[in-house]
Amino acid sequence: MAATQDLAPISRAPRVLPRLLALEAGLTIGELVIVGMPIYLWAAAVGEAPVARRAAVPLAVALWLATACRLWDVLRPVATLLAAKRARLPVSAAEADAGQRALWRAPRESAVLRFVAWLLLPALILAFRRGAVTPLAVAGVLGVTAFHAAAVACVRSLCLDRVLGDFTPEILPNLAGIRVFARGWRARVVEVAVATFGLSHALLASLALAFVEMPPRALAIVSLVLWPALAITAPFWFRSLLRRTRPIADYFDATLGSAGTRGPAREEPRAVVAFVAAQALPYRMAGYQAFILATAGVLAVAVARRVVAPDFEASSAARLVAGLAAVVVAGCLYEVLVLRAMLGPLMRHLGSRHHLPVHDIRAGVGLQAKLVAVFVGASGVTAGFVALYHAAPDAAGAAPAGMLLCGLALVIGLVVLIARALVGPIKVLESRSDEMARGELARPVPPSGEADEIGRLSIAFEGMRRSLRDRLRSTESINVDLEREVRRRTEALERRNQDLREALDKLRRAQDDLVRSEKLASMGRLVAGIAHEINNPINAVINSLGPVAEALHGIAVAPTLTDAVERARGVEEMLRVVERGAGRTKSIVQALHNYSRGDETVERDVNLARSIDDSLDLLRHRLRDVRIEKDVDPTAHILGFPGQIDQVLMNLFTNAAQALGSRGGTIRVTAHFRDGDGEVELSVSDDGPGIPAEILPRIFDPFFTTKDVGEGAGLGLSIVHGIIDRHRGHIDVDSAPGRGTTFRLRFPGPGNLGTVVARGA
Repeated sequence: MAATQDLAPISRAPRVLPRLLALEAGLTIGELVIVGMPIYLWAAAVGEAPVARRAAVPLAVALWLATACRLWDVLRPVATLLAAKRARLPVSAAEADAGQRALWRAPRESAVLRFVAWLLLPALILAFRRGAVTPLAVAGVLGVTAFHAAAVACVRSLCLDRVLGDFTPEILPNLAGIRVFARGWRARVVEVAVATFGLSHALLASLALAFVEMPPRALAIVSLVLWPALAITAPFWFRSLLRRTRPIADYFDATLGSAGTRGPAREEPRAVVAFVAAQALPYRMAGYQAFILATAGVLAVAVARRVVAPDFEASSAARLVAGLAAVVVAGCLYEVLVLRAMLGPLMRHLGSRHHLPVHDIRAGVGLQAKLVAVFVGASGVTAGFVALYHAAPDAAGAAPAGMLLCGLALVIGLVVLIARALVGPIKVLESRSDEMARGELARPVPPSGEADEIGRLSIAFEGMRRSLRDRLRSTESINVDLEREVRRRTEALERRNQDLREALDKLRRAQDDLVRSEKLASMGRLVAGIAHEINNPINAVINSLGPVAEALHGIAVAPTLTDAVERARGVEEMLRVVERGAGRTKSIVQALHNYSRGDETVERDVNLARSIDDSLDLLRHRLRDVRIEKDVDPTAHILGFPGQIDQVLMNLFTNAAQALGSRGGTIRVTAHFRDGDGEVELSVSDDGPGIPAEILPRIFDPFFTTKDVGEGAGLGLSIVHGIIDRHRGHIDVDSAPGRGTTFRLRFPGPGNLGTVVARGA
């Protein structure tokens, strides 16, 4: 146990000393009244009042000093623990165990010391007596002193145990409360019984002195009748106590007997049996004791009339029996309430630690019946004291009035105790309900004690708290699992998105590579095709150079001007041939250059008429047998990449030429602005055989081709579709077998390009 534990309990420690001093003062006064007064009355009756008066004050001082010194000596290990906690020093297990033993021994030793001291007082008076005293009278006063001294000693033990028990968690915070309760709990039940019996006897004796005017000597002798009754009934009472408390002892053995274990499970059946036993124990023990006290009292009254005081009137006996009834009822009620309060920690522990089925622990008597019994009993006690007061021979005396006030105080005490027993659990329920409303579900709702209406309400609240806590934990667990699953799925989705982005980048690069490869391949095919187209004008130029040179030489040596002019006209004609060949070669090279610029990154103005002418020039060698019809608006311009538009046209013209084949046909090219929307529509049509319906949906698929192996890769129309999408355009195809094929391309015009871009974004 570390010394650095909470220091808050240490700040409360000084309050224990004033409480002990106040308790000691109150207990000493009570002992002087309950034990000292009967001794003094007996001493006055036998003529030894001066001895009693002289011995009272020194004895009281000696008792107080002896008890205080012994109490301090026993509590010395507790002071050691307190000093260690203040100094923040570690506390060993041996020191903690010594402190625990001291807290247990101090109340008992103090009680035994007082009991022995009070028994010595009559012995001292008898030792210094001046007159003769019969042995029966001596036995009587010693018996009365034993009854009263045992009662106040048990009260002292219980009160000190309560005060020091409140102090136990402050110096031993790691000590479980149920372990503190389990140590000597049966002894506390016996102490309550002895205190109730002795205090009832003291009250009954006071009633006999005040209302019946029974002599103290006779009262002391009559009290001897109680000893045989106790000797006969005490073993049966104690045996019943052991039998009734065996389930509780079994539960403690199972819970605290094995070190290092967590104790019984929540569904432990011994907990239910222990709760039922603890619930019934106060009523059974108080009932047995009330029966014993009533029987012994009636027997004592009978003995008083027959043996001790034959002149004892019937009315006096009746008053004494009435007082006996009031005392028995009051003692029974007090014992029930005290035992209930004493067993409360056990019942709250059982209700908080274990599941207690309500149908198994339901109290046999409901709260309404208990309240009726308590208030009827309190009313009966009140009525009994009032009747005794009015029937007393000296009703105006101080003693009857004092006893009436004592009886009323007893009744008020009963009302206060029963009110606390009722209001306390309701306040706890109110507090826990407020905590539960704020969502604080960790602290359990302790049972109020018995399983009556309030107790069952507490159990229902505890069940509701556990259900809410379990559902909240389940919801939190589900939320945690959902968050974990969402996080896992999000991470997986991010990984997949990253993989998709990488795959898309690879696909784009592959597409660019394919487009570039296809373009290079088409350029290769174009170069192979246009080689002949370039060769003809080049041959014309080369073939014209020799005649031009000869003509120029002939002009130089021409004999006449007319001959020179004639030769110059021939040279001029040959130069025009050379010019036409060079111009044709230049146009082909320029068109090929424009077509090769497909990797541009910045869009610019594209003149569709020029792109169409360039593409047709490049494909002239394939279009010798094809008639070209053009209907192109020279103002049809779009924003895009000229090289890619040329590639689209080359693919469409090539496909159209291949569809027409060697039989020839017509290719129709149109480019106009559409009415109403400002878009540019370009169409390429042929009057070839058309595309079969089953093939038409697949013509834009990559690598789809109907050509033989080696004649095409199946990327032409796929690339066309991709280029049209890049230019924010749209392509449609209209074809049927025997009716030719038409490709319609729509591009946003320069005027509404911004709207199209915004709509695409």
